[in-house]
Amino acid sequence: MARDIVIWPHKVLTTSTKPVTDFGPPLEKLLEQMAESMKEAEGIGIAANQVGEPLRVALVGREDGTYFEIVNPQILEKKEPVTMEEGCLSVPREWEKCPRFHKVKVRYQDKAAEWHELEAEGRLAHVLQHEIDHLDGHVFVDHLSSLKRTLILDRMKKLQKVKARQKG
Repeated sequence: MARDIVIWPHKVLTTSTKPVTDFGPPLEKLLEQMAESMKEAEGIGIAANQVGEPLRVALVGREDGTYFEIVNPQILEKKEPVTMEEGCLSVPREWEKCPRFHKVKVRYQDKAAEWHELEAEGRLAHVLQHEIDHLDGHVFVDHLSSLKRTLILDRMKKLQKVKARQKG
């Protein structure tokens, strides 16, 4: 079952997540819920804190529409600065140019706790950086000018109020 996606600047999105230590059924269930939430929102990636879980786990979309989990990821290398258009499920309907890197090397665990290293470039590198930023307590708007960030913040606070009224 899909979970609601948390809207920035909710505290769970601005706080570093905790490492995953339990690789059992609770993690499997969380990954399923995250996948449902991501599909429902038509996203290409989602971090656990975007559904309210402060754990270091995310789903990362590939070019072919499939996705894979990254647990306890670390970026080992970043190469070739680039600016890319970026949006976020937790900052709906906002798209801005964001500084990233064209190539990254990432170390992460899968849902069975096995370690992997991945060198990625282009869109995959972009999604990895975006999701790992989430796990570190950052959203893409943190990379923008203070003026743009303030304008987006005002719109997100209004959206949070609308959603709160719809629920209650």
